Amino acid sequence: MSSILPTLGKDVSIDIGSIQTRLMGGTRGTVISEPSIIATDTKQEKVVAVGDEAARLVLRMPDMWRPLTPLKDGFIVDYRVMHTMLSYFLNKVSNALRRARVVVGVPCGMTDVEQRAMMDAVIQAGAREVFLIERPVAAAIGCGVPIFEAQGSMVIDIGGGTIDMGIVSLGGIVDSKTIRFGGSDINNALLRYVRECFGVIVSDETILDIKHTLGTAIAPTRRSSDLHVFVNECLIGLLDEVKQMIRATAPEIVADIMQHGIWLTGGTARLSGLADRIGTEVGVPVHVPEAPETKVVVGLNGASSDLVSLSRFIVNSKNRKGRD
Repeated sequence: MSSILPTLGKDVSIDIGSIQTRLMGGTRGTVISEPSIIATDTKQEKVVAVGDEAARLVLRMPDMWRPLTPLKDGFIVDYRVMHTMLSYFLNKVSNALRRARVVVGVPCGMTDVEQRAMMDAVIQAGAREVFLIERPVAAAIGCGVPIFEAQGSMVIDIGGGTIDMGIVSLGGIVDSKTIRFGGSDINNALLRYVRECFGVIVSDETILDIKHTLGTAIAPTRRSSDLHVFVNECLIGLLDEVKQMIRATAPEIVADIMQHGIWLTGGTARLSGLADRIGTEVGVPVHVPEAPETKVVVGLNGASSDLVSLSRFIVNSKNRKGRD
């Protein structure tokens, strides 16, 4: 593992999602959030825009511009696109990137090959050092969970392409797991609902509006029951995975979780009734923090100031000179 050196406040934290990328640090003190896409000229095959601007171009002229994303289910599938996107985002938040270290939130259980691909992409984008921390750990830090105390705490982070679940206690990871399913799968289910029930195809923005205004994880008593059926099909697997993780956990840790509850983060944590549904079926109180979609990057930003104490949570690291 590379050395951990002071960086004079130039650390950058990045949560690279399948749908949205969020950054903090560098010369900015607030969360920056942009779509995880680039737009290419389909005739010249060159990159013309990244992030927000790419999303606008594709929406206005879909026949001229082709959207590309570097991730599928939270893992890199196009290294070239990842390098281009990271270069844009990282240089946007840091004017001195080559002297910066970057802390990245990653899915649980990444293979060595996947970890190295992520670290190489960040180094090639210009960073001096890169550190990888699993998303549930970052989310726990972002929620203010006491990860160093003798108390078991569970976090479920629902991203666009993956759900990352983790249990932490005494400064270590008790258990963690990634499910290759996320908020985009619920969006696709709602898109299918609109198409099958009304015979129309709507934009991603409209689907998000439907998700946030009509979507529900609990069977409604009077309206939107058909919509609930489509959403419910997506949630059954999540609920089963949560139950399995708790069943496989030591009784004393489970007792802590039952007392203090589960933290639910990620944009889909806002889905109406989801926290109550998980709480009812698992028998554990579920908390949704304010701005749940930012908790991973906020936690990474907090971790960057104390990587020495958090060294047990760093799954891998690399510096520009190539020492691992």
